Amino acid sequence: MIVPVQRLASAWAQSLARLRLFLALLCLGGALAGCTAQLAPAYDPSIANGVASLNQQAMLLYAQVAGGVTATTFPQRQATYTQLIGQTNALANLAVARPDPTTLPKFLESKVKDWTKLQTLAAPTGDILTKIATQFTTMQQADQSGGISSLEAQAFQGQFSIDIQQALTYENALARGVPQPAQPQS
Repeated sequence: MIVPVQRLASAWAQSLARLRLFLALLCLGGALAGCTAQLAPAYDPSIANGVASLNQQAMLLYAQVAGGVTATTFPQRQATYTQLIGQTNALANLAVARPDPTTLPKFLESKVKDWTKLQTLAAPTGDILTKIATQFTTMQQADQSGGISSLEAQAFQGQFSIDIQQALTYENALARGVPQPAQPQS
C-alpha cells in the first residue's frame, strides 16, 4: 500500500515542477513581449520625403531625354543634372549619418553573444543614393559629350528605377507604425 502513495507523491511532485516551469516561462515570455530591440534605424521623414521628391524630379529628366537628345541641347539640362546630383548626395549624407541602433536592452546584452553580428546589416539607403548620384554623373557626362540615344535613356531610367524603388521600399518600411500627419482634404 505504500508503493501507490509514493507513486502518487512522485507524480504530484513532477506535476508541480512542470507547473512551476510553465509559470516561469509564461512570466518570462510576458516580460519579453513588452520589450523590444530596435534592429533598424529610426524613421526620418526628411529622408523619406527627399527620396520621394528625388524620384519625381528624376522622372521629369528621364521624360525630357526619352526620345534621345544631342550634346548641343545639353545646356538646357545642365542645371537639372547639377540639382539632381547635389540633392542625391545630400540625401545620401543624411541617410549615412542617421544613427543605427547599437544597443540591446541591458538585461539582454549578456544573453545575446552575437549582437555585433547583427550590426553588420546596415541600412541600405545611403549606399543606394550614392550609387544613384554616380549614375547621374555618368549620364551627365554622356549627355554633355555626345548626347543620349533613346536606348541609353531607357537603360539609365531602368537602373534608376530599380535603385530608387529599393530606397523607397526601405524608407517606407521604416515608416510603419509611425503616426503620419493627416493629409489635407481638397
